[in-house]
Amino acid sequence: MQITHLFLAFFLAGLVLGVGAMLFGVERKANAAPRHPGGEPPTIGARLTVPNVAAFATLFGAMGYLLHRYTDLSFGATIAIAALLGVAGVVGASLLVARWALPGVVAEVVDERYLLQGTPARVTRVVGSTAGAPSAYEISYEEGGRSRVLPARSLDGVTLAQGSDVVIERVEEGYAYVEAWSVVERRL
Repeated sequence: MQITHLFLAFFLAGLVLGVGAMLFGVERKANAAPRHPGGEPPTIGARLTVPNVAAFATLFGAMGYLLHRYTDLSFGATIAIAALLGVAGVVGASLLVARWALPGVVAEVVDERYLLQGTPARVTRVVGSTAGAPSAYEISYEEGGRSRVLPARSLDGVTLAQGSDVVIERVEEGYAYVEAWSVVERRL
């Protein structure tokens, strides 16, 4: 195999791995132990991940091909320079992510009221109504394979029947504010 084919093979393999990482994602499994307790940002270290391998292979292949094709460098020098450029590209991209993108994600504040937004539920009991205030309900929904119960209120003041399907909009002051599934379904 010619050296040109070697560099092109690395380049194409890097592109395929990169596209695969974009399509299928790189997140850890939900049951994986957190690597950074306390929300500490990750450090830059030697990590063999699919995106890093893809970036190295793409840069190594492209730079190696260009160096081989347009310079008179020896085979060893071409390999060494292409490898250094591949490593430099991976380190540069990792530093960019660590210094620019991750701090924004770590600083993001999650609004706890909307953690259950969009969760389907069912009215299990109509508690009652008071003059001028909407009826109070009890709803049941699934979370993590377990059935949970919350007191609820209608989001738009519409009376809900026991057994009706609803969708949680937010949880505020101990009450889930819900909307009838039929109303949500019309918007979809």
